[in-house]
Amino acid sequence: MKTDLIRCCVSVAALSFGGAVSACSTTQSTSSAPKKASTQQAAQTWKIDHDAWHELGYRWEWTGFPLMKDGAGLTDAVAYDDVIVTTASDTTVTCIEASTGKVRWAKQLDRPTTQLFEPTRVGETLFITSDTELHEINIKNGNTLDRDSVGAIINTKPLIKDNLALFGTTRNELIAFELRNDFAHWSYSFDGEIESPAIDVDEKSIAMISAGGDLRVLAVYDGSSLLKTNIAGGAVANMLIDQGAIIIPSTDQSIYSFSLDDGYRYWRKRTSEPVTVQPVMHDGVMYASTADDGLVAVDSISGDILWSNKTVPGWVVSIANGDELMVWTGQVLAAVDLDSGEVIASADLKGAAGVRTDSFIDGSLYVISPTGSIARFTLR
Repeated sequence: MKTDLIRCCVSVAALSFGGAVSACSTTQSTSSAPKKASTQQAAQTWKIDHDAWHELGYRWEWTGFPLMKDGAGLTDAVAYDDVIVTTASDTTVTCIEASTGKVRWAKQLDRPTTQLFEPTRVGETLFITSDTELHEINIKNGNTLDRDSVGAIINTKPLIKDNLALFGTTRNELIAFELRNDFAHWSYSFDGEIESPAIDVDEKSIAMISAGGDLRVLAVYDGSSLLKTNIAGGAVANMLIDQGAIIIPSTDQSIYSFSLDDGYRYWRKRTSEPVTVQPVMHDGVMYASTADDGLVAVDSISGDILWSNKTVPGWVVSIANGDELMVWTGQVLAAVDLDSGEVIASADLKGAAGVRTDSFIDGSLYVISPTGSIARFTLR
């Protein structure tokens, strides 16, 4: 069966959030939330070219302002169909209503020197890892449901599998943390640092790779090794699963496809620089960005290049109207023909810090400004 596997975030190499953001909200915030700032002051930091968005086939809906303290900046944003959740460098987490752009709640989780990783949502619970702790937060009201010290320094977002939270640590290990009883159920040591999160393979297994190229498929229940292979480097972008294969965008200047049955290498695409921009999979085609080919469409089974376009190296955010790839280059948002790779229309987002979507197919787009405001655009 063909699958769509999307990570709704660009890799750190493609963009970074920065700058302080002013915030305003008329909705309730928790007592630990930062102070509100002037809406007018915040609005002056972001200009929207409505004509360019019209050419792309989108219209502006609203602009919202995540809360954070003076001098802080956004570090991540994840869009869902009902809310957008942001994290900031002062550890403030903000939940914004997708329908209105108003802040539902905001709270500071820890000291400003603590790092937060991208949230993972399961139902109505947000799971957020910080340097040494796992936070469970009710997405409806921002209440903390649980907060556990994991006994290690964390360096990835969590993957939630039933009653386990799985994340990498600086000790070159993957920890499976038991959520109900709050202890490490098992751990697995890798040959090298863990730089990208574990990914879901199926109901009973997950996959992870280290910076040293140590790739493992592990059983969720006890951490036993089901598959092992090695490459020359790791991955900072997420790996993908498609039609019985695991696809690795590697820092060793290659993209690989391996069989999940026996580790057989189906194909390898070499490039002159590490692959750091997040690839995506749709209908048996991988869309990736490499230093030599720019945006490239690759048949996931054969590894054959279907087309490439050097003018739009970037991350495929979503597919619009069934035949247009919306591609974020770090400066320009381009509508690219899905079958040929030709650019249909584009808009210069004038220094935007990032783009997110709530759905890979015909999703709304959220543009994060350099100062942290978020603008929502929907298909016309």
